[in-house]
Amino acid sequence: MCNDIKKQIGQNLRNIRKIRGLKQNELAELAGVEDKTISRIEVGGNYPSMALLVKLAQVLDCELTDFVKTNDNDSIKSVLNELSDEEIIAIKKFLKLINDKL
Repeated sequence: MCNDIKKQIGQNLRNIRKIRGLKQNELAELAGVEDKTISRIEVGGNYPSMALLVKLAQVLDCELTDFVKTNDNDSIKSVLNELSDEEIIAIKKFLKLINDKL
């Protein structure tokens, strides 16, 4: 059970980071931690402290609960995990363009 939670937090952190168009080292710098700290969390190796979770939520402009949410639609998660940073940035630009037109 604990490993599942660590992995869920890591997957959600990775997904949110990629959606925001950030690389691990960029997020680490914004959060004031080492690159390897973000990497370890994302692979489910380390639990982040509550203080770090709060900082990450602030930096990523998300809710703390976003890190522990589960998603029944694993195919979407799988696709997001396979996207390159460039693809994520392109999707963000596309969504911004649509949002600006609404």
